[in-house]
Amino acid sequence: MPSGIFRGAFQGWLGTNAAGDLTIRTDAPGASADLVCHYDSHSYVARDRHRIAVSSLKTGETLEVLADRRLGSSACYARMVQVIDLQAERLAAERARHSHEPGAHEQSAGLRSVFFTPRGDRTLAGVVVRLTSRLLTLKTNGGETTLALRPDTRYVGDGMRAEPADLRVNTHVFVRAGKTIEGGIEAYQVMWGEILPTP
Repeated sequence: MPSGIFRGAFQGWLGTNAAGDLTIRTDAPGASADLVCHYDSHSYVARDRHRIAVSSLKTGETLEVLADRRLGSSACYARMVQVIDLQAERLAAERARHSHEPGAHEQSAGLRSVFFTPRGDRTLAGVVVRLTSRLLTLKTNGGETTLALRPDTRYVGDGMRAEPADLRVNTHVFVRAGKTIEGGIEAYQVMWGEILPTP
């Protein structure tokens, strides 16, 4: 399973609620495959914004997974797993298409925070080198990248909801982002936290 954020259909799990392996079938067109990712008690698994046990997942549900790797290991580690409500997501997308209607901007801004991954076209990983209330600059493998921070940008630290003030310079983060109308890049979600070694 690759590092980063991806979607797939839940196939099953092996282990206990404290630790084990998830199997997810990727939904990439023409490249369907069953992929396995390890989870433990530090993995954040949620449905409808509430943390749940792995045993509560249902076969066939669409999952969005933030996959990572432990230092020195090629094994996949599920940092975060979110059950996606596809019907609600389709409704949100439909409403966003009618953004010219009065009050639609405020409505769509609220909808963007409903899902684990708001609409965007890229995932970035890097170290925070500069941070203000409006801008986040990362040092990535490709150089420095600056992203705009939105009033509704979500922050997640160690699998728990965090505040903007909890983010620090020199923190390694994953960011879900997308382009603005002006061509800049804005951050929808900023996630960070340690991956503890398996005992």
